[in-house]
Amino acid sequence: DFEGRVPVKRTDEIGQLADAFNGMADSLAASDGTRRDFVANVSHDFRSPLTNIRGYIGAMLDGMIPPETQEKYLKIILMETERLTKLTEQLLEMNRYENNGIILNFSTFDINEVIRNAASSFEKHCTEKKISIHLIFSAPSLYVDADRDKISQVIQNLIDNAVKFSSPDSSIEIQTTIQKDKIFVTVSDHGIGIPEESLPHIWDRFYKTDVSRGKDKTGSGLGLAITKEIIDAHHEYIHATSILGSGTDFSFSLPHHASGI
Repeated sequence: DFEGRVPVKRTDEIGQLADAFNGMADSLAASDGTRRDFVANVSHDFRSPLTNIRGYIGAMLDGMIPPETQEKYLKIILMETERLTKLTEQLLEMNRYENNGIILNFSTFDINEVIRNAASSFEKHCTEKKISIHLIFSAPSLYVDADRDKISQVIQNLIDNAVKFSSPDSSIEIQTTIQKDKIFVTVSDHGIGIPEESLPHIWDRFYKTDVSRGKDKTGSGLGLAITKEIIDAHHEYIHATSILGSGTDFSFSLPHHASGI
């Protein structure tokens, strides 16, 4: 029970001790609330795909789904198992970050090359949704000092987010610019956008806006949380701006290695 508080009516050592107890109770109450929300969100995200898998397999075994149409439902089952695998991997990743911090392996690399590789991996998804990706680089090569694998993960997460919430027959722009000693990477889409009141919460674990829930069938709500953890570990900046119904821009910074390699 974290509701009890010690009345504080003095400013000496006893009063300071009482203040400390009250502060500890506040902190524990907040931590307990976060833990409860976390368990509830994880349970919800696991329950939905497990229910689908169980339902379709049960229907096949009962003969409710004829053999000639089973392939369609087997593909859905495969998709749901991939969703569970991704969620589990992200939970384990977040747990490693919490316990050990993010261990970075710095190197100097061309951020434009990493973006090109990441964009090419989404070619199939973009073709299916008739989405085009445009790369706009301020120079043929731009070198940064960062963890290449982690930054590649950031870019993959942001492109995945953009593709997921983009409208069909639209475009995604990925731009790199130089500002003083920084390289800024911006991923812009022309999709459903994010309500203004939701923008401060998009980095929270499991957070999904009301407008995104119908579109986000496979997301875990952890991608942006992991993205921010990685950028924060680099002591760099990430920011999102959005207009509801028009699209969203994500922009992050990295230290510029002016002389290349």
